[in-house]
Amino acid sequence: MTSARETIRSFVGSGDPFDRPSEEVRALQLEAARECFGEHRERIPLLRRRADETGVKEIRAEGDIVPLLFSHTSYKSYPLSYITSGHWDRLLRWYSTVSVVETGEVDVDGVTDIDDWIGRLDAAGHRLYITSGTSGKVSFLNSTAADRDLLGRIMANLTCWPDPLPPERVRRGYILAPASGPMRSIDGFRMHADLFVKEGELRLLTEDSLRVSELMHSGLLRKKMVDGTATPQEVKEFENASGEREGVMQAALDGLLDDIAEHRREPLFIAGMNNQQWALIQGLRARGVPDGEFHPDSLVLAGGGNKNQVLPADYMKQFGDFFGGVRRVRSYGMTELQGSCPSCEKGNYHIPPWVLPLVLDEPGERLLNEDEGVVEGRFAFLDLSLEGRWGGLISGDRVKVDFSACACGRTGPTVLPDVSRYGDLGGDDKITCAATLDSYVRGMIQA
Repeated sequence: MTSARETIRSFVGSGDPFDRPSEEVRALQLEAARECFGEHRERIPLLRRRADETGVKEIRAEGDIVPLLFSHTSYKSYPLSYITSGHWDRLLRWYSTVSVVETGEVDVDGVTDIDDWIGRLDAAGHRLYITSGTSGKVSFLNSTAADRDLLGRIMANLTCWPDPLPPERVRRGYILAPASGPMRSIDGFRMHADLFVKEGELRLLTEDSLRVSELMHSGLLRKKMVDGTATPQEVKEFENASGEREGVMQAALDGLLDDIAEHRREPLFIAGMNNQQWALIQGLRARGVPDGEFHPDSLVLAGGGNKNQVLPADYMKQFGDFFGGVRRVRSYGMTELQGSCPSCEKGNYHIPPWVLPLVLDEPGERLLNEDEGVVEGRFAFLDLSLEGRWGGLISGDRVKVDFSACACGRTGPTVLPDVSRYGDLGGDDKITCAATLDSYVRGMIQA
């Protein structure tokens, strides 16, 4: 018998997965949530601990999921000393408390640094994705081969939804990112390139791989500078390294800009995060490229929002004006979500059926979901598709979710376009499981 989770995953290739009766989908999602909780509780100790502490034995309603949700900080709750001191076995034990990884699956003997440790996990079939390391610590998010396969099918079937783009390799390609690295954006860009870029016609910002060790070291130095604890030597080291890196990257970007300017009237594939896309637009404008000069069959991928407000308030409009009528992926999402919520003709972001939205109050404690109408609150969700980790998470995003039918004619729920930030939950937040980590996880790793 096909499980509810399998049924929901099958929607990816079923035409339009966003146009299904809401009552039918929510009932299926609830059954899938029961399956998901049953499977992950047995394999993820931190989830099991949360369930025991809150008394949740089964999921009967959406509200039962709320006490089980993690904060994104749960995925970077390891002591930094495990990395700085090379305690790779302890880091693996910690990782086994927040993911389906078993310590016996991964050989950490002779690991040299965090990049080597990540490589060992990859070799054992566990693809690890990181999130921002600006504070010196990054989140480690586990995914399996099945997770990556589903992500590839989402891209092949739903890129540029609601008018999906046929996966034809007819474009000259550019990726404004390293050649490889444990970031979902990099994997996503490369997957898209395999679908839409001519063989041998892909150009990268750099052929180097992203080094997590360098990213974390830079983040630690930046944090010490903000805290006022950095030594003059450390400040000099940071400034020298940043200046050298920026010079290398600018030279690489200049080469791509010249090539894009020359070939802009051909079908192109251009992928990069929003800040890189903004730098690209500014560089092309400086080369005399006006708005709307690109071939209409070009495909442009961007993402990452406007973290720290480094982009102008109207950057999305400027993106649209500059690239004109090209195919652009417009969506709302985050690394923790499998795929994203694509924008329909009316500009609303449709939540895919494999994601159960949970709108919470600002503290992240009370469920606000309704059967119909618009609800404003903190965005949380249970990603029912994930195999490698528990997909229940509370974000820092302040959203309005419409549980009624969208103006485009499809049923809800949708995230309305004006997404803002509450910020992350505080250090004493029960969702981060701070007490649980002190009394359980750390004791387990150090045993």
